[in-house]
Amino acid sequence: MNSMPALPASHRLKLIRALTAPHPPALSALLEANQFVIDDVRWLQKQGLAVYALHEFERAGLLARLPTDAASALQDHYHQVALTSATQDWQIERILQTLTDAGVGFAWVKGGMLAHTVYANPSDRHRGDLDLWIQPEQLALAQAILEGLGYSLHSKKDRPPALAQILGVELKMTGQGDNLHLIELQSPLIRGEWIRCTTSVDHASLWQRRVPARLDGHAYPTLAPEDTLIYLCIHQAVNHQFGAPWLRNLLDVHQVVGYYDLDWSVVAERASAWRVATVVWTTLDLARRLLDSAVPETAMQRLAPPVYRRRLIAGLDLERALLELHSGGYNHRRFLTQLLLVDRWQDAARLLLHGAFPEAAWLRARYEMTPDRPLWRLRLNHLWLLATTARA
Repeated sequence: MNSMPALPASHRLKLIRALTAPHPPALSALLEANQFVIDDVRWLQKQGLAVYALHEFERAGLLARLPTDAASALQDHYHQVALTSATQDWQIERILQTLTDAGVGFAWVKGGMLAHTVYANPSDRHRGDLDLWIQPEQLALAQAILEGLGYSLHSKKDRPPALAQILGVELKMTGQGDNLHLIELQSPLIRGEWIRCTTSVDHASLWQRRVPARLDGHAYPTLAPEDTLIYLCIHQAVNHQFGAPWLRNLLDVHQVVGYYDLDWSVVAERASAWRVATVVWTTLDLARRLLDSAVPETAMQRLAPPVYRRRLIAGLDLERALLELHSGGYNHRRFLTQLLLVDRWQDAARLLLHGAFPEAAWLRARYEMTPDRPLWRLRLNHLWLLATTARA
């Protein structure tokens, strides 16, 4: 667990709610009732929210009311981040334009795109990579273009190419020097074991609904607003299991809710059709409780799982995990969380069955089975890894 016990979760909750409140008096009231200390700055840095906090204090005209050491720490952090962000944005625009000129279709998602759309200041949203959804027939071309720009392919030992053909492709391209540290080429956008076993995501319609996002006078395609919200909820709950980067991901959801005039009936219908309504409800419930996000009650009612499941999800204490920076990662709690987020019981059963007894093709792809290794040995090894590490 990566926690900061010096200040209670209740103090962190008051701080984050004041920072995301739509009216400056909330921050002023916070400073009158609670001292903002250097530990708060360290917590905000770990959450990836220090620059966002600095600008919120500035917008409210309250920076001078902060203790000198805390204000200086926020400003020092901003100066470190601002130069890096400017360099990253230059690289991002270069990459996006090069791909566009070469005729590569893509959807630009997450950090950089959100920074330039839903945040008041692009530097408010900490980012370190570039995420692009590319159609499978253009992945090789995109990879070759990025290699020409100085990036190289980084392979994951636990995700052999044969397994990627089953679960979906994620090409990690790493850069050196002034280049972005990481570019992720993804196909399809939403993928993985949980998605494959429990959902029915309509990627074709998702791709067709793309809309332009602007960066320095250029327009690059991204997801439609309602799709963006659903995708961010899935990313927070399924990909990160409400672990790192904790509130930064939840703030993305909050910003999307506040920035766009969302059609909430579309959000509810689409999430239900894709069988991710519980995921979206859980994430939006956290955004409402922690950040006071303006999600209509009618939408929450349409998305909500049965009462018994809501009680079980409450037992995970996700709010505290986000505030106290719980590490998450691969463990048995992660698998329990995945089960509770499934919309239908039959899909949960399928996930359990597949987790313990995956098909032979999956086993051969995951463990790169050699001809002299019998399948039963792979199955035993797989079960042992699940029991001892919760990951296989």
